[in-house]
Amino acid sequence: MEQRKAPIPNEFVIVQVAKVMPFGAYCRLLEYNNLEVFLPIKEVSSGWIKNIHEFVHEGQKLVCKVTFMDRERGTIDVSLKKVTAKETKQKNDSYNLEKRLQAMFTRAVRSAGLDAQKAELISKATEEFESYTNLMRHASEDSKEFERSKLPKKLKGALTELLESSKKKKRYIVSYIMKLTSYDTRKGVTELKELISAIKASGVEVTYISAPSYRLVSEGKDYMDAERKIRSASESVKEKLKNGLFEIEKEKLKKEKEDIMSAL
Repeated sequence: MEQRKAPIPNEFVIVQVAKVMPFGAYCRLLEYNNLEVFLPIKEVSSGWIKNIHEFVHEGQKLVCKVTFMDRERGTIDVSLKKVTAKETKQKNDSYNLEKRLQAMFTRAVRSAGLDAQKAELISKATEEFESYTNLMRHASEDSKEFERSKLPKKLKGALTELLESSKKKKRYIVSYIMKLTSYDTRKGVTELKELISAIKASGVEVTYISAPSYRLVSEGKDYMDAERKIRSASESVKEKLKNGLFEIEKEKLKKEKEDIMSAL
């Protein structure tokens, strides 16, 4: 629901690697209509890089920091090495929450029978609240801003109902930190892609932290169900990894409230 067409300096952004070159990688800004940015090889890692493909690959989603902007030429540079693990997690959490709340807004529009006005409603919500996260926070608190909003009464009612419903749905989440490396110098990148795909097929969310670390997050109807998905993913990796490193360790999570708005 972002109004700005481009990021601002020092902003943390979600990028998807489009093309990897020896001197860096061309990426797309997922929050800004796939605007192209460049990740120089010197901004990939603090250490010496022999092969950039060991750090980034096409299709990969990363959290980067905007380090340079030339508005006249329309060029933007980003950095991966200037983002800490904590900043990566915070940005991924906020991005994923915004996507979930976007889907909730769409469901509310449909429930209110306002599909034909969807584009207009998104524009109006953007003008008033700037983000789905901010909109849902005000809706959850039934704030004066939400009460005065020019959004249709039927839509506001549908949003409130969905938020109330979400409070009744407890989420069981487990998180692990995985270290994964392939020692195959010829097919290592391909092997890693296949392993990550196998993990996702087990119903586990995979987030890249920094080579060779990934965060695995699983959600289930109870903790046993969530753990079962992690176990299935681990067994799949052990079976498919021919020559490499695989380690996994449980990550402590703060106790979550039952409400989706607890993440705000």
